[in-house]
Amino acid sequence: EKKHPKEEENSKRIALFKKYPDPEQFFKDYSPSLQIKLVNISISSLSLNDKIPTIGLIRGAYGDTAALEWLKTQFGSLNDYAENGIGINAFQIEELSWLFIQEYYYINVAEICLFLSRFKLGKYGQFYGAIGPMKIASAMKEFINDRRIAIESKEREKYCESMNQLPRGKQNGTIDYEQFLELKSRAESG
Repeated sequence: EKKHPKEEENSKRIALFKKYPDPEQFFKDYSPSLQIKLVNISISSLSLNDKIPTIGLIRGAYGDTAALEWLKTQFGSLNDYAENGIGINAFQIEELSWLFIQEYYYINVAEICLFLSRFKLGKYGQFYGAIGPMKIASAMKEFINDRRIAIESKEREKYCESMNQLPRGKQNGTIDYEQFLELKSRAESG
């Protein structure tokens, strides 16, 4: 039975509170060090994992401040990673974090970590020591496109698998000649 979206969100919030009654434990489990651990994980496996909290869920469960602080910490790690360049100032990190909270509330926190690890590896362009919010925002648009493609591919794969599990001939709504003869025989015999 499918739950109403509000009920589903509420049950996810309750599950989050059970696992992380204090947001500090959540911050530890989803610290910037997770970026390194997720580098070889597929986008689709993270995106389709509904057990990983989204930015919106963190905001709804712990409030704006917790979501903001978590994102600022993640972006801070990217800022620290920039090679001897001009970093993003505190105001820019805060504004960028607010924008991400508003625009990407549906993205789960592991996806954010994966995005940042890929960004650090140069998958979304180089930043030559100087990093700015616009570069991060542009890279996120590329990541969102990669995410969409990965999810669609995984859904197609699941669909094809489900079609292959159907009896022969049922994949396209037709039957083969052997099945036709069997049905004809049964119809004739009543």
